[in-house]
Amino acid sequence: MDFSRCSTDDTIGPSVRGCRDDFDFTLRFEKIFLSLIPASVFIAAALPRIVCLARCPRIVGGTILQWLKLAAITVYTALQLILLIYSTKLYSLRALFVSSAAVNLVSAFCILVLSYLEHSRSPRSSILLSAFLILTALFDVAQTRSLWLASVGSSDLTFTRLVTSSGVLKFVLVLLESLHKSRWVQWDAKVHSPEEASGLLGLGAFTWLNRLFLVGYRKVISIEDLFPLDQTMATESLQLKLMDQVGSCASKGQKRGLELAKVLGKTLAVPLLLPIGPRVALLGFKFCQPFLIDSLLNYMQQPAERPSTNVGYGLIGATILIYGGIAISTSFYWYLHERSLCMSRGCLAGAVYKKTTEAKLSASGDAAAITLMSTDVERIRLGFLNLHEFWANTIEVGLASWLLQRQLGTAFVAPLIVVIVCVLGGAYTNKFTGRRQKVWMDKIQRRVGTTANVISNMKHLKISGLAGPVRDLIQNMRVDELKSASKFRIIYVTVIIFGYIPMALCPVVTFAVTSRTLDITTIFTSLSFLLLLADPLGYLFQNTPNLLAAFACLERIQNFLEAEPRVDIRQSRRIDQKSDSGEGSGADDREDKSGSAIMVSHGQFGWAPDKMGLRDICLEIPAARLTIVVGPVASGKSTLCKALLGEVPVSLGHVYVNSDVISSRIGYCDQTPYLSNASIRENIIGFSQFDQARYREVIEATVLEPDLSILPQGDLTNVGSNGVTLSGGQRQRVSMARALYLDTNFYIFDDILSGLDADTEDQVFRRIFSPSGIIRRRGATAILCTHSIRYLPSADNVVALGSDGSIVEQGNFSHLLANKSYIHGLGINPNDEVDPEDKISVTEPQDRLETELVTVPTTQSIVPSHVGEQERMMGDPTVYRYYLSTLGKRSFVAFIVFGLGWGFFYNWGNVWLKFWSEDVSSAYPNHSNSFYIGLYALFQMIYLLSMFFVFLICFTTMIQISGSKLHLGALTTVINAPLRFFNTTDTGLVTNLFSQDMTLIDHELPIAVTNLALDICNALGMAAVIASSSPYLAITYPVLFAVLYGIQKFYLRTSRQLRLLDLEAKSPLYTHFLDTIRGIATFRAFGWVQDGIKLNNQLLDTSQRPTYLLAVVQRWLLFALQTVVAILAVTVVAMATQLRSSTALTGAGLITLMTFGDILNYIIRWLTQIETSIGAVSRLKNLGEKVRPETLDGEDVVPPCEWPFRGAIRIDGVSASYNPVEGPEDGSADSDAHPMNMALKDMRFSIKSGEKVAICGRSGSGKSSTILLLLRLLDPLADCSENIVIDGLPLHKIDRTILRQRIIAVPQDAVFLPEGTSVMANLDPCNASTESECQGVLEVVGLWTLFSHRGGINEGLSAGTLSQGQKQLFSLARAILRRRIRAREYANMFGTASEKKSAGILLLDEVSSSVDQDTDRAMQRIIKEEFDSYTIVMVSHRLEMVMDFDNVIVMDKGSVVEQGAPKTLVEQEGSWFRELWRVGNRS
Repeated sequence: MDFSRCSTDDTIGPSVRGCRDDFDFTLRFEKIFLSLIPASVFIAAALPRIVCLARCPRIVGGTILQWLKLAAITVYTALQLILLIYSTKLYSLRALFVSSAAVNLVSAFCILVLSYLEHSRSPRSSILLSAFLILTALFDVAQTRSLWLASVGSSDLTFTRLVTSSGVLKFVLVLLESLHKSRWVQWDAKVHSPEEASGLLGLGAFTWLNRLFLVGYRKVISIEDLFPLDQTMATESLQLKLMDQVGSCASKGQKRGLELAKVLGKTLAVPLLLPIGPRVALLGFKFCQPFLIDSLLNYMQQPAERPSTNVGYGLIGATILIYGGIAISTSFYWYLHERSLCMSRGCLAGAVYKKTTEAKLSASGDAAAITLMSTDVERIRLGFLNLHEFWANTIEVGLASWLLQRQLGTAFVAPLIVVIVCVLGGAYTNKFTGRRQKVWMDKIQRRVGTTANVISNMKHLKISGLAGPVRDLIQNMRVDELKSASKFRIIYVTVIIFGYIPMALCPVVTFAVTSRTLDITTIFTSLSFLLLLADPLGYLFQNTPNLLAAFACLERIQNFLEAEPRVDIRQSRRIDQKSDSGEGSGADDREDKSGSAIMVSHGQFGWAPDKMGLRDICLEIPAARLTIVVGPVASGKSTLCKALLGEVPVSLGHVYVNSDVISSRIGYCDQTPYLSNASIRENIIGFSQFDQARYREVIEATVLEPDLSILPQGDLTNVGSNGVTLSGGQRQRVSMARALYLDTNFYIFDDILSGLDADTEDQVFRRIFSPSGIIRRRGATAILCTHSIRYLPSADNVVALGSDGSIVEQGNFSHLLANKSYIHGLGINPNDEVDPEDKISVTEPQDRLETELVTVPTTQSIVPSHVGEQERMMGDPTVYRYYLSTLGKRSFVAFIVFGLGWGFFYNWGNVWLKFWSEDVSSAYPNHSNSFYIGLYALFQMIYLLSMFFVFLICFTTMIQISGSKLHLGALTTVINAPLRFFNTTDTGLVTNLFSQDMTLIDHELPIAVTNLALDICNALGMAAVIASSSPYLAITYPVLFAVLYGIQKFYLRTSRQLRLLDLEAKSPLYTHFLDTIRGIATFRAFGWVQDGIKLNNQLLDTSQRPTYLLAVVQRWLLFALQTVVAILAVTVVAMATQLRSSTALTGAGLITLMTFGDILNYIIRWLTQIETSIGAVSRLKNLGEKVRPETLDGEDVVPPCEWPFRGAIRIDGVSASYNPVEGPEDGSADSDAHPMNMALKDMRFSIKSGEKVAICGRSGSGKSSTILLLLRLLDPLADCSENIVIDGLPLHKIDRTILRQRIIAVPQDAVFLPEGTSVMANLDPCNASTESECQGVLEVVGLWTLFSHRGGINEGLSAGTLSQGQKQLFSLARAILRRRIRAREYANMFGTASEKKSAGILLLDEVSSSVDQDTDRAMQRIIKEEFDSYTIVMVSHRLEMVMDFDNVIVMDKGSVVEQGAPKTLVEQEGSWFRELWRVGNRS
C-alpha cells in the first residue's frame, strides 16, 4: 500500500505539483494540519472538560439517545483502530499515517467519554465536541478526496473506503450530538430559554428561534411569549461587577475619558473576546474570494479541451466552502457579539439606576439619569455594534495592501496614497465628533427631562394657563436639538464620503498607473483586492463617528457615576441624657424614660455652600414623643426634615441618631407627596409584605374610608401619574398611610396637614398624633412640621424656627408659653390640647375597602401602545404615507433623483471595465487606455457625488423637517389631551414617546431609509451584472425574489412585534426610574433602595428580552440571506465552469457577488429596520388618532378680548365624572355614567359679578373639581353641558385655550417652567410685561429681596431652592401680573379712566395651604386689593380667611349641600359650615 506516487506528497506543500491536476493538498500537509493538530488540540481541551463534568450532578435523562450516541461512537472508535492497523502496512509516509491514526484513536476515546458526560450533565450539546466533529468532518472531506485521487491498487482503495466510512460516520455523530435535550432536562422550562439547551449548530443556524417565529407568525405575541433571558445575561450580577470595577478604578485615581470603557471591558472580558474567533475565520474566508476569482478566471481562459473536470469540481467545492464559511462564521460572530452588547446595556443601565439611588438630593431633582439610561445607553450600543470591525478591518486593509502589492508590484503605492489622504482627512474631521455629540446629547437630556416634568404636572400647567407657552418652549428646545444634531450629522456625512473615496478612486488611480500591463485577469483580480482594501476602509469611516459618539456617551455616564454621592452625616450613637441644646430647652415636666432619639449639635444645613437654610441648629428630639416644628415661610422646616434624613447636600456640625431607640427605617411624608402610578393599595404597601390588620389600621387612621367608599374601585383605584386622580388632601393622606404602614418607630411628617379641610385635619391629628393615636400606641417617635399651630399644646416638644433659619426657641409648650417669646406671640390658648375622646366627625364609615388581598404585583406590567393587533402583525401601510408626508416634497424628490444616480453609476463602472478588458485584450483595440480611464474616473466621481447629496439631503434637511413635525404633532396631542388621559396613561409610556421613539425617528429610521434607497438602486444594477455573467442565471431570479420575499414575510411578522414590545417594555422601566428620581428621599428613608434596585433589575431584564431577541432574529435573517448568496455564488461558478460563460462577464459577476451578498443583506436589513423603526412613527400616529383632544366639536367661540367683563357665573344642575362613558361619536360623556364615578352631582349655584365666594368641604368633596369644571378640565355630562354660563356665554361653546387665558387661576401645587428659565419668563411666559412690572409684583408678595440677592429677574430660576410657601407666593405674583397686564390692555382699548373698572374671574385652589397664618393674612389682603373688581372663587380649608367673603359654598361627596353668607351660616345651628368652623376653631 503506497499513496506517494506524487513526488511532492512528502513535502509541506501545501499544494501538489505534477499530479492530481495540481489542484490538491499534499498528503503530509493534510496529515499534519488537518488531522494531527486538530486532534491533539481537542485531546488537550477535552481532558479538563471531562474532569469538570465528572464533578457535576446528572440533570438530563434521554437514555435511548445517549446509548445511540455511544453505539455510534464505539463503531467510529473501532474504525479508527482498524485504520491504525492498516497504516502500519504503508511503505512510505508510514510514520506520519501511524501517528495520525494513533492520535485519532485517542481522540475517539475522548469523544466517547466526553459524549457520555456531556449528555447527562450539561443542558446543551457539547460545544467542544460539536466544534471538533464539524471541523474535522470538513477536513476529512479534503483528505478523502486526496486519497481517492491518489489511490491506485486495491489495498489503497480498501484504506480509502475505510477513511470514507469514518468520515460518513463522523457526519452522523455531528447530527446526533446536535439533537436537543431540552425535553429531558430537569429544570423549569418557563425560566430557561431554549438557547441554553442549543448545541453548536442550533446556535449557529439560530434554530432555537424557530418556535418564536412560528408563534409570531400565527398570533400577536406578548412579553410572556418571549423566551426568558439567559441567566448569564442577568442584570444583577453584571451591574454588581461593573460597580465593583468602577469603585476599584476610581480609588486608583485613573484619568477620565476611556476609564469606563476599560471598566466595561474588564467586566465583560469573556463575552467581548468570544466573537474574535469567528471574526478571524470570517476574515480568512473573505480573503479566499480573490484567490477563487483568480483561479476561476485562469481556468476559464484556458482552451476548452485542456481544463480538467477535477479542477472545475474543485472550484465548485471551494466556492461552497468559502461562501458557506462566510455564512457560518458571520452567524457565530454576530450571535456572540449581540450577547455582549445586550450585557453592556444591562450593566450600564443598572449602574445608572444604582448611582441614582446614591446621588445627592439636588434641589431640582436629576432628570439627567433618565436620558443617560435611555438615549445614551442606546447610542453606546449603536457605537459598539461594529466594535470588532475596527481591528478586523484594519487587518483586512493591511492584508489587502500586501496582496495588492503582490499583484501589482510597486504600483500598489498609488491607491495607498489615496487611502492615506482619506485617513488623514477622516481623522481630522472626527476630532469634532465628540464635542458635537455631547452638545446634542445634553440638549436631548434637557428636553426629555423637561417633557417628563411637564407630563407629570400637566393638570396644574393647564390650570395656570401655561400649557401653550410650555408647548412652545419644548418645541423650540426640539428645534434647537435638531440643529445641533445636524451639525453632528454633517461630520458623519463627511466621514462617510472620506470612507467611500478609496472605493471610488483607488481603482481609477491603480488602473491609470498599470494601464500598460492590464488584461482580463489582472483587471478583475486587482479590483477584487481593491474592494477588500476599500470596503473595510469605508466601513471604518462610516462607523467611526458612531464609535466616538459612544465614547462621548460613556464619558457622560462616567461623569455621572463618578459624581460625589450623597454623604449621610448622621452618626449612630447612644444618647444617654439631654444636653443643653439652646434657649428654652430647660426642664420638661414629662419624664423622658427613653432618652433622646436624635441630637443635632451646631448644625448648618443648606442646598449650596452659599445658601445655608439652617444655621447653628442645636436640638434634641425626645424618643417616643411628638415633636412639632413651626415657623414662618422659608424658615427651613423642610430643610430640617431633610437634614434629619441625611439628605441635605451641604451639612456642617453633627447629627447623632440613637440607634438603640429608633429604627433605621423612617416613615417619611414629604411636603409634596410622592406617589407612583399604581393603585392606592400598592402605594400604601410599597415593598412591604401585606398585613390586613395593619392595612386597615392605617386606612382608619388617615380617614381614607369615606374617600375609598366613593372611588369606583375602592383602594384598587389607580392614582395616575404623580397621583393626578386624587385631590391634594387625598394624596397627602395616602402618603401618610404609606408611612404609617412601614414597620418602624420613627416618623417625619413635613407639612402634611396643609391640604386637609378642618374636620379631616382634626380627625387625622387625633387618630395619628393624639395621646390615643396610632403613633403613641406604637411608642414611636414623631416629628411634625406644620403651620397648624393650634396643635402645639398636644406636642411633647416644640421647636420654633425663625425667618433666618435659626432656632428661636424649643422645649415644652407650657414653658415656651411662659417665655413670652415666639410661641407666646402666636396667641394659642393653652387649653387647646386635643381631647382624644372628642370625636367630632362628618364622615361616614368605610364601605369600599376590599377585605381580601388582591395580589400586589412586584413588577410593573407592560403598558401596550396605541397600535392595534392587526397592525402589530401585518403593519400599517398608511404609516409610510404619514411618514413620507413629513419629509418635505422637494427634499424627497431630490433624494430619489440622486439615489438613482448612485445606483446606476456605481454598477456602470464594472460594466465599463468589462468593455475595457475585452478591448485591451483584443489584437486591435478601438480606444486608448486614457479614454477608458477618463470616463471610468467620471463615472466614479458621479456616483460619489450622488451619494454625498443623498446623505446630505436626508441628514440635514429631511430629518429636521420630519423630526420637528412629528415631535410637534405628538407634543400637541399630549398638551391637548383631556385630563383623563393623564389619569390612565403611564408617565413612562408617554416619556418613552419623546425619548426612545424620537431617537429612532432621528437616527435609525433616516439611516435605514437612506441606505435602503441607495442599496435598492445598487442591487438592481448588480443583479443585471450578475445575470450577464450567465444568461441562465437570470431565469432563477423570479425564484430568488420569491425566496427573499418569503424569508422577509416570515421574518417580518415577528420582528415588527418584537420592536413594538421592545419599545413598550421600556415604559415600565422608565416609569420606575422617574418614580425613583421623584421619590428618592422617600425610598432612602423607607429603606427601599435595595428593593428599588431589585425591581429595576427585573424590569431591565424584562426589557432586555425583546431587545435581545430582536437583535438575534435580525442575525437569523443575515444568516438566511448569506445562505442564499452562497447558493447564488455556487450557481455562478458551476455555470461558468460547466457552460463556459464569458470570462470578462464572469469576472464582473464574481466581483459583484463579493458585495452583492452584503447589499442583499442590507436591503432586507434596512427594510426590516424601517418596518421595526417605523413602529415609533406608528405609535405617534396612533397617539394622534386615538387620543381625542379635550376640545369638542362646536367649541370654537372666541369671546371679545375684554371677556369676561363682569365675571358672573351660573351653574344649573351640572354633573361631571373623571371616568365618563365615551359617547359613540362626539366623545362627550354619557349621561348614564354610574353614580359611583361622579365627581360632581347636580351642582347648582350662581355667582354675581365681583362677588367673593369660598368653596369649603372635607378633602375629596369636589372643591378642586369645581375649579376644574370652570376651566373645562373636567367635562360635564352630555345632557348638562350647556348649563354653565359665564357673562352670558355658554361655556361649552368657548375655545378652551382662550378660556384658560382669560380666566386667571392659581393651582394648589405651584408650577414652573424648566430648570434654568429666567424668573421673568416664569412670571410672564407670554412675554407681555416689562421688567419693572415683574419687579413690582414680586415686591407686592415679598419675594423681591430673595430674587434680587440671587441676581435679579433675568437670572435662571431653580424652583427646588424655594420653599412650598415661596412657591405659592410666586404663583400669586404670576396671577397679579396677569391681572395687571389685562388691566393695561383694557385701558389701552377703553381709555385710562377705565383701568380700575376692568373685571374678570380669579380662581384660587388652596393657594395659601403651605404658608403660616401671618403670610396667609397678607396674601388675602393682597388678593382683595389687587382683585377688588374681580369675581373670586376660592377653595380654602382655612375658614378664618373666608369669613370676610360674600358667600360660601359647602360641598360634600360632589354635591352642594349648603351656601350662604359665612357670617350667617356660622351662627346657624346645624349648618354644615358651622360644624366645619367649630372643628377648626375649637376651644
